[in-house]
Amino acid sequence: MNISSIARRIGIRTRSPATLASQCRRRLHLAPPFLIDDYIPRYQTLSSRDEAKKRSLAYAHLRKCNLCPRQCGVNRFETTGMCLIGDKVKVNVIAPHFGEEPCIQGHNGSGAVFMSGCNLRCIFCQNFDISHQRNGMDLTSEELGEWYMKLQEVGKVHNINIVTPEHVVPQVALSILHAKQLGLRLPIVYNTSSFDSLESLVLMDGLVDIYLADFKVWDAKTAKRLLKADDYVPTAKESIKAMQAQVGDLRFTADGIAKSGVLIRHLVMPGKEAEGVEIMKWLASDVSSDCFVNIMEQYRPDAHVGKKKKRNKLGDGVTQEVRYADLDRAVTDNEISVVRHAAVSSGLWRFNESPKHDGFSI
Repeated sequence: MNISSIARRIGIRTRSPATLASQCRRRLHLAPPFLIDDYIPRYQTLSSRDEAKKRSLAYAHLRKCNLCPRQCGVNRFETTGMCLIGDKVKVNVIAPHFGEEPCIQGHNGSGAVFMSGCNLRCIFCQNFDISHQRNGMDLTSEELGEWYMKLQEVGKVHNINIVTPEHVVPQVALSILHAKQLGLRLPIVYNTSSFDSLESLVLMDGLVDIYLADFKVWDAKTAKRLLKADDYVPTAKESIKAMQAQVGDLRFTADGIAKSGVLIRHLVMPGKEAEGVEIMKWLASDVSSDCFVNIMEQYRPDAHVGKKKKRNKLGDGVTQEVRYADLDRAVTDNEISVVRHAAVSSGLWRFNESPKHDGFSI
């Protein structure tokens, strides 16, 4: 009498070897489309002909700048437009950065290049001293590309993370092409407010691997009041769709480092959770239900928020009121929960959050 027969006589249920093997098999709980074995940056696959076309297009845009929704049309070699940046880039910080999402910064950091200036005027800007005050050093595209190499060779970073590139797209394109010739082999992260023109994204197509894109607000009135750009919402929608068409959903290698795709950020702001709800619904329905989303909690009153108002018209002293008083506080747990619940209810499921294990959340 075999073991199975004895077990049946005494009432013990047994499982077949195939069942046992199936139940003991390790499950990663990661959909295969988002896990890749290896990755070659997109700019590495460009032909010399494609590179020449992009260089020519970049210089043409600098001579008549139309690479952001402001459409200034100025010759950047001679003057500046709304961003107040000419043919050189102004860079505030270049260094390994550990303040990004875990899948972007990894263990060695993200090679952050913080561009000074911006084509938006967000009254709550969390990088006000960089984006609004234009502090930093002037670099040519070639010098910028050489800094990428220092980040790769000395910093050992996981990627080159270009922060606020919307107003310097031609220079960034030229810097990537130059760095390729020098031996750059890291993915390029385009860290944007999403106030991009389609022309700029066409120029960056083939050069960018990861679009790290904000979607700030949903209502046109809010955009006009807080971002000083009443066309922000339709522009962001159009831009994010174009980014998704280029690189698709966020994908990782087995070490948990993102290599390609779109990652959307939404900064929850006081009293604006209803706009966050609409953004989550739109991402799920119009971009991808597999979209990787970071619902950010770190809003703080900054830039112009909370500053005292100027003297009144009668000139009889400074009032005690502050500017943008409705935003002069931290966000609440409830406001964050409302946006997160809407994201889940809409079908989104890939979020930037602390994993319940040792390692990255992928």
